[in-house]
This record gives sequence, structure tokens and C-alpha cells, in this order.
Amino acid sequence: MTTLIVGGGWSGLAAAVRLCQQGRQVHLIESARQLGGRARSIDWHGLEVDNGQHLLIGAYRRTLALLADLDQSPDSLFDRLPLSLTVHDPAYPPLQLNAGRLLPWPLSLVWRVLADNGWQVSRQLARLALQARRFNPHQDISVQQWLKNQRQSDRLIRQLWQPLCLATLNTPIETASAALFARVLTDTFRRRSDSDLLIPRRPLGQVLPESAARYIRQHGGQISLQIRGRELLVENGRVHGLVTNKGAQIEADEIILATPPGVSRQLLATHQSLPEPSHHAIATVYLQYSSAMRLSAPITGLSGTIAQWLFDRSDLRPGLVAVVISGPGYHEKLSKAALIDIIAREITPHLPAQRGTLSDALVIREKKATFACTVDIQQQRPNNRTEITGLWLAGDYVTNPYPATLEGAVINGEQTASQLIAEAAVSR
Repeated sequence: MTTLIVGGGWSGLAAAVRLCQQGRQVHLIESARQLGGRARSIDWHGLEVDNGQHLLIGAYRRTLALLADLDQSPDSLFDRLPLSLTVHDPAYPPLQLNAGRLLPWPLSLVWRVLADNGWQVSRQLARLALQARRFNPHQDISVQQWLKNQRQSDRLIRQLWQPLCLATLNTPIETASAALFARVLTDTFRRRSDSDLLIPRRPLGQVLPESAARYIRQHGGQISLQIRGRELLVENGRVHGLVTNKGAQIEADEIILATPPGVSRQLLATHQSLPEPSHHAIATVYLQYSSAMRLSAPITGLSGTIAQWLFDRSDLRPGLVAVVISGPGYHEKLSKAALIDIIAREITPHLPAQRGTLSDALVIREKKATFACTVDIQQQRPNNRTEITGLWLAGDYVTNPYPATLEGAVINGEQTASQLIAEAAVSR
């Protein structure tokens, strides 16, 4: 029996690989010209760059395990760096967050925060870390309200928690889910290695999509690109196929919809009601300077500006800087030229003197980059199992402990595959 997987993002690919490992035949269809979904690569003057800076952390164990199973060694794919971030704000001194190495975890983190930022900052960080572990996910509130309840200072809210919330949940603190944010903080700082920053050495489009596609085909699977699902074929509460946008009919008794929420909702419209979440954008601005230019750190944080995070991407091309802007804001109304001009001026104080002139720039806007992780979002996310026999849901929006992350997508793909296999075994 062949399982049809609709959607070739990281969740669909994870499901396909896990099914192949169990000897199942799969047919994966993808509407785009390439695999990867919202984490994909594009060509820019002969250079392949990601549509965003898809940073991984050490806590992404399922993603790293999947890559290892595909013979992709994480040590060769990523520069693994101990947590070391500095966030600059025009109104405050630089704030530093470093893992430390001399003391056992988490004392090393506490000591470095104390030494770098002083007692007041250290005390507030320790308080929030403790309360994050105690947070009741069934009594969700906004991140802003939670921070106020925990007596976090205006400085820390602006200079640290707001940028981190946007980076992890892609949602402003005024509406973001404190339950999800607390879970992210807890898992990120559970162990020293969990807080490590994993920076891809090459575009992610060359990492999971290529290796997963090769694995699927080697195990007898089929991959069809530029094929979109138009209609589900359901009879007596059981799925038995899919009609494509080209009018072809694909017969299947098992289908996994690993598509964005809006697409899944359309396909299920006449069969089952699915909530449709709000979405937020992510903008990435690539700036090309002199080939001799290097930033002082691989990642630099900014607050009080439109620019939020600077990435030194001289590993892709000497002198290349990537600037990430997460969530909604004034920048969405700017033209690409105006955005480039403002970003270039904002980051100038954080560039070395020998940066040279800005010679080229690229703006990538993902208008529906992630679903909005608002208060009580966990109660709205659908389960993997649908009301239709043989039809399953995957994708980062399907219920899991994380916001819209690559780890969440992989978890859901693997979870769907495991449940499908278990149900098939019972029905025999």
C-alpha cells in the first residue's frame, strides 16, 4: 500500500523518511518547483541563499536525529557555537547572554550573566527561568502580561524578551502566548548543549530536502513536483484518493496532508472544520559589503530598531550580512529600497570601519512565514488524526509543544508516521 503525502516541506519529508524506514511505499507531491516548503533556498546572482536565517539550537534533537539517519552529520552541516549573544539598544548598555564553561550548568550561565550584566539583570533572568518551569500551560496569558507579573524591568522587556519572543514565536509580546514562550525558554536552557547555536554552513535547501529526497527514492518512493492537491476523494467517511490541479486522480487509502493550514483547510472544507490561524511575516535583508568585512560575532542582536538580528554570512560569500526582521510592524509598508536604506543605516554602528560601501542588497519577504502564536493557540491547534479514516495531518501548526519551528515540523511529520503505522498494524 502506498501512502500519499501532500506537501514537501520539512514535516512531509520527515513523515516520508520515517515511513520508508518501516518499509512503506510513499508518493510525495509538492506544489512548488523544489522541496523544502517555507525553509527553502533561492538563487541570488549565482549564490544560493536561504529565504531566512533558519537557526537551529542544540535542543532540536529530533531534527538532528533525522539528519543523522540520512547520513548528514550535524558536525559537518553546522557550526555549533556555545550560547554567546550581545543585544545592543540605543537607550541602554549592551546586554550579554553567555553560556560560560567554567562551572557546572546552569551555574555557569548564572555566573556569566552576573559578571557581564550585574546583579539586577541576573536576578530578573533567574526569576523568569524559574517561573518558566512552573508555568501552567492551561492558564495562558500574553508574554507581556507574564513579564509584568514577574517584575521584569522595562529594559529587559525591550532589550531581551521582546527580541527573543519575536525570534522564537514570531509574534509580538502583546499578543504572544506565554505558555509557548515559557516552554521554549525551559527547553532551550535545560542543558548546556541545548542552548548551543547551530549555524548552517550551507543553505538548508541543500541539507534536509536533498538528502531526504535521495533517501526516499533509494527506498522505492516517488516524488512529484509542481503537483497541487485540488480535491480529496472521500466516501463513507474513508479517504480513497486525491484529485490534483491537473485533473489527475491519485488513488490512496492513506493520505498525509503536510500542507500549510490554509491549504489543509481548503481541502477539508466539505469534510471537517479546521481553524485557520493568523499569520505573521518574516523579512530577511541580505547586504553585500567589501569581501574583507567581518562582523565581531556570528550573531548580533538589536533592539529599539527595525533590524533585529545580524548574521555574519561571510561563510557563504565574503562580506555578506543577513538582517532578520520577525513579526508585524512598520517595515511591512516600506518599499524594498526604503527598507534597505533604513536597515543599512541602523546597522552601520555595529559594522567594522573597513566594511566598504554597500554594493548589493536583496530583500526576501515571507508574508505568511509562520502562524501567529497568540494566547491559547495550543487549544486551537488540530491533532494529527482527522475525522476521516486514513487521512492525517502534519505540519508545524499541528499540535506539538513548540511554535512554528523546524523542530515542530519534524516532530509532527514523525508523529504522524508513527501513528499511521501503529493504526495499520492494529487493523490487520
